[in-house]
Amino acid sequence: MIAQKGFEKRRIWGTRNSLLWLLAAALGAATISSMATVIHDTGRQNHAARVVLRATGQQIEARAGEQFAAIGSQAFAPVTPWLTQTSLAPRAAVEALAREQQADEACHCRATLAASSAFRFDVASGSLERAPIAGVNTTSVSAEALTTLARGEVTRAPSRQSPMHFIASKALGDNAAITFTQYDAGGSAVAVYGVVVGARAAAKAIFELHHGGTSSDDDALGVVWLDSLSLQIATVDSAVLYGNVAGDRSIRARLGAAARGPFDGLVINLSLRPGQIASPLLQFMPRPALWHLGFLQIATVLIIAIAIVSSRREVVLARARSDFIAGVSHDLRMPLAQILIAGETLALQRERDETQRLTLASSVVREARRLVALVENVLLFSRSGAVAVHPTLSPVGVGALFDDVMESVQLAVADAQQTIDVRDGASLAILGDRTLVRQALANLVDNALKYGAAGQHIHLGAIDDASGRVRLYVDDEGPGIPRAQRERVFDAYQRLSRDQSSDRTGSGLGLAVVRSIAQACGGRAWLEDAHSGGTRAVIELRSAPLSEPATRALETV
Repeated sequence: MIAQKGFEKRRIWGTRNSLLWLLAAALGAATISSMATVIHDTGRQNHAARVVLRATGQQIEARAGEQFAAIGSQAFAPVTPWLTQTSLAPRAAVEALAREQQADEACHCRATLAASSAFRFDVASGSLERAPIAGVNTTSVSAEALTTLARGEVTRAPSRQSPMHFIASKALGDNAAITFTQYDAGGSAVAVYGVVVGARAAAKAIFELHHGGTSSDDDALGVVWLDSLSLQIATVDSAVLYGNVAGDRSIRARLGAAARGPFDGLVINLSLRPGQIASPLLQFMPRPALWHLGFLQIATVLIIAIAIVSSRREVVLARARSDFIAGVSHDLRMPLAQILIAGETLALQRERDETQRLTLASSVVREARRLVALVENVLLFSRSGAVAVHPTLSPVGVGALFDDVMESVQLAVADAQQTIDVRDGASLAILGDRTLVRQALANLVDNALKYGAAGQHIHLGAIDDASGRVRLYVDDEGPGIPRAQRERVFDAYQRLSRDQSSDRTGSGLGLAVVRSIAQACGGRAWLEDAHSGGTRAVIELRSAPLSEPATRALETV
């Protein structure tokens, strides 16, 4: 029955440990998967990269606008003072634009757009004045195309960002037009000035990227390698004016042909590889994701800790069981061998005389009692480990209790060549279970016999501590127990390291049973130093009045 209970307990422990480790592995896998999903969320990363790329495109456009404004202000400088006046004749204004542009091209002293002609459209009359610029070879643009373009500029809402406009379309072919609209005091369009330039050359001069570390720390250009950026400028009908979009770059952004000041009607395409972000994008994890990861990590660590503790406990218990089996086997083998030898001698009538027969019979009784004590310890500990021990408490005279103990250990004491006596306390009484307390005291005496040398004197006694409790004690003259290990030896299967390699064997249950009995009877047990230099084992129980028969017996004595 005991073996079956032990097997069932080991099976339950093994199953629980397996489930704990399986749960820990599942939680660990879930944690790693969740962290990988959150940290390596390519969708969120690509979205953040596209946001940065769009911001980069807007900043490139803003810088191109500054470059465009600088070039355009020089190109339209001759007519700027008369944009809101009519003192300059239309033809003279167009010719002034052409001369200034031709002079700039000749001196190469400033940035120009290589214009092929200048024009002015008069809104009131609908007439178009043109003036060619010598030295520039471009495809000519028809007057109808320029007139249509100028009429569109008249109806176009004025831009707050820039009075100039860069126009490229199929009607202009490989050319582009840069326009400047004149308004009167009432805000109505009076005339449209412009120059015709090469579309691709002008787009390159305006949008070409210049690297030089001009971006600030909070600038989107500061987190993008500009030399790795793929930039393309195109018209709404997909005519490419500048650059290209690399097909091997997965992150792309597009700035459509919305009303964006001077570049209204142009499309800006950008592309980039994720690795071309100069510094990692700071992506804040959502709070629910952080809570989820934190919970999984805490649960994983907790389950692993529980599994480790359980596994270590199982290892310790397995080792203790092995030591227990070895000790019990030795304790069983020795008495059984003695009983077998004495029994065979008596059965075959080989004893020499009556004295030897009595010695053999005493040996059988002594070893049988030792076996009974061992079995009682095992059974009691097995019961206390499964269900609580329920003692029958009643007043027990200490004198009678000591007589029972002396009778049960007398043969063992004589066999160990030691002596035992009762010092004091015979007139006291305790409240306890007589059978259980006798077993506890017998265990203490057995320990004293086992670890004491031949000739040792053991003292059995009791003290009334005047607080309603009685202390039963057993003193020995053995080697003693270190203070640091006195509590540990009360645990089941525990033995001192110095005794594990000696010839002293045991089940490791003696003191564990003593403490279980003391606690079941409402008391406690501990070890302390004996006056003789050895160890004193103490069982403290509640005192009780002696029954009348016991009192009269003491008075008679």
